[in-house]
Amino acid sequence: MMEKEVLGYQAPLYGRRTGSCLLLPLGLPAAATFFSAYFFLQQIEAWAVLGGMPYYLRTFSDTTDIFANIREHILDEKGSLYNEPQLLLMEELREPRNYFSILRAIAQGRTRLNEIAQSAGVGDGRATARYLDILQEMHVVKRMVPANESRPEKSKKGLYEIVDHFLRFWFRFVHPYRGTLELGLADAVLEQRVRPAFDQFVSHAFEEGAREHVARLARAGELPFLPERIGGWWERGEEIDVVAVSDAEGTILIGECQWSVKAVGLEVLVDLKRKAQVFGAQERWPRVSYVLFAKAGFTPELRAAAPSEGVRLVEACALKRMEDCGLQ
Repeated sequence: MMEKEVLGYQAPLYGRRTGSCLLLPLGLPAAATFFSAYFFLQQIEAWAVLGGMPYYLRTFSDTTDIFANIREHILDEKGSLYNEPQLLLMEELREPRNYFSILRAIAQGRTRLNEIAQSAGVGDGRATARYLDILQEMHVVKRMVPANESRPEKSKKGLYEIVDHFLRFWFRFVHPYRGTLELGLADAVLEQRVRPAFDQFVSHAFEEGAREHVARLARAGELPFLPERIGGWWERGEEIDVVAVSDAEGTILIGECQWSVKAVGLEVLVDLKRKAQVFGAQERWPRVSYVLFAKAGFTPELRAAAPSEGVRLVEACALKRMEDCGLQ
């Protein structure tokens, strides 16, 4: 409304504003402060579900666990967030059913244009692309390209993802099961749908938090180079979670995220270096460094090898603050 009705070309204030600022959701360090009674892993889980909107963050209580909050506020028909995305999007969109189908497809892992079009069933790729353009204008969806693409707008490797964490959660675990939830089976949905897939869902947010952490390090001057792009990389079934690139300095930082109950060992570093060779990092950027992010820390063997290997080790708790916790 602000962009079109107040500041748009036909609007009365067009060309008269003296400044503008798009207020973004809170990042993980700020969102974590809403849950001071939670351990840092629980804070990451809450952020993965709710994102950075203060209204959503205020809904959950850190006196009960994350699943109790999900059950009460999101899966229950009387919960304050049960209908939130539907109300939010129906106010903005003229054909909400088609957009909902697209968002559900993305939330379920169909991230390429042709996959989304086939799953959503709203027309061919051209029609789906128009819907996706509108969702991008609304900052609901974003198109990601591999960080090594120097001209991202021309890339044919784009993947789509839902920007807001809560919308991502709702379209993954609420929208597909509304009929079941309306039968009073919220407990069954929680136990049979949410719990089994929860760690995988949180791991995606953990990767996002890791990339944000690298960006914060860059802003604080804690990286040995000035990155031009921070993102990920994927091709031919291979994937790298964190990539920070400086073409001008010939430098790249490559990282892996492990949201697992097991401590990260040397084998993860070996595999990351293998991926770097597939990626062709050394051929394009003479200076390559590595970073590993872990939910459950690192094995003594990896900690001992990290300094000589030039590998940065970051435990999950570091993502919620500027200081590196468990960093070598």
